[in-house]
Amino acid sequence: MSMKKPAARESIATPRDLSRALKTAPPGAWVALSQDKARIVGTGLSPQAATYQAHLRGESSPVLIQMPLEDDEIAAGVR
Repeated sequence: MSMKKPAARESIATPRDLSRALKTAPPGAWVALSQDKARIVGTGLSPQAATYQAHLRGESSPVLIQMPLEDDEIAAGVR
């Protein structure tokens, strides 16, 4: 009888879905990537929220990126 260990590094997206997942992230959202930049391990409206999710998934030092704003938001000066 084998016992499965809980996945400490559960990800939101698989590596092949990373590109698609980034394309669907809301404009201005923060995305936390695994250190190897192969998985999305957190997202949020702030870098702290994305980092918190990453830490819950076992990623101690995520790489943070912010999705670009849409063109109309940039023109209006929304941030």
